Amino acid sequence: MQGATFREWLVEQGCRVDSHQHPVGHAGHMTVTAHRDGRTAQIPLPGAQQDMDPRVAEQACKELGLDPSQLPGPKSRV
Repeated sequence: MQGATFREWLVEQGCRVDSHQHPVGHAGHMTVTAHRDGRTAQIPLPGAQQDMDPRVAEQACKELGLDPSQLPGPKSRV
């Protein structure tokens, strides 16, 4: 799943997502903080055309109290 898809899914689940700006010249994934019902998760998101690591999505779901089996995409990967 792409990072943008995961971010949209988080918003659909009632999460507030805050972006963090990298300092000039910084390389690497953009980091966002997702908030839901008093819980937070720091999530590194890859570029627009890159797939994110499914383990990162699953960990974020656990931290936010969401069911990882409800993630968009093929159900066989969870």
